[in-house]
Amino acid sequence: MSSKKCGYVSIVGRPNVGKSTLLNQLIGAKIAGVSPKPQTTRGAVQGILTRPEGQVIFLDTPGLHKPKDKLGHWMLKEVEKAMEGADLLYWLVLPGEIDTGDLAILQTLRRTELPIILLINQVDRFPKPEVLPVLDFYSKEYAFADMIPISAKLGTQTDVLLKKTLELLPAGDPLFPEDQISDQTERSIVSELIREKIYHFTSEEIPYGTTVTIEKFEERPDGIAEIHASFSVERESQKGIVIGKGGLKMKEIGQAAREDIEAFLGKKVFLKLWVKVVPDWKSDPGALRKLGYE
Repeated sequence: MSSKKCGYVSIVGRPNVGKSTLLNQLIGAKIAGVSPKPQTTRGAVQGILTRPEGQVIFLDTPGLHKPKDKLGHWMLKEVEKAMEGADLLYWLVLPGEIDTGDLAILQTLRRTELPIILLINQVDRFPKPEVLPVLDFYSKEYAFADMIPISAKLGTQTDVLLKKTLELLPAGDPLFPEDQISDQTERSIVSELIREKIYHFTSEEIPYGTTVTIEKFEERPDGIAEIHASFSVERESQKGIVIGKGGLKMKEIGQAAREDIEAFLGKKVFLKLWVKVVPDWKSDPGALRKLGYE
């Protein structure tokens, strides 16, 4: 039997509790889109961390929520698939009042036999008096494998989390090369990084009716990566908001996305963006398939 550990960890929780931020922090690279609004992550993003003690394969899942359309149902199926294939679950919650959404998730988690580590995130933003009651409440509700207050943003106690994770994972040899940090294609990660910027720069004006399609991705003879991407929105009014007055909003999105993509790819990038309207794509099975949501 191998002396190393290897296994899959699914990161679950309500929308906007810091799942993607935690994944990026643990991997040490930005591979999942991070937004201050819910539902940035559409599908499970796989991150890979290799240490001398073993290999941890992370699945960052869409926020658990009540689906309102076919896209929402697809996202929940992605969560279920990620949980089914896991050896361990991270459940992220926030300090403060116990959310009704978290109570619903707790009922779902009661049905699994997997070990669960409860993570109380954002302890850098909340005083201890708001963290301790949450720990006390959940300790009486479920026999968690561990309960750890963390800051996904700052990396607070992530060393403690990884130590406990490797203790709980099964013995096994690494499944991926030690220098690989994700099984996602460069295209899919670039798409995530661009979509994050749409949410960041359009604030609450644009609902989560936006998806990104990479239309072209190739390296030019001069070594520059040329990337063309289109945004699909549901209404003409949304198209105007994304473009902005005089194209200013689109320029901001493009510049910020290009900087992240260049950091990720390690090379100069020429990025071309445009917007198209696909009415009610989130509820149209044909449109969902065409946009990559099988």
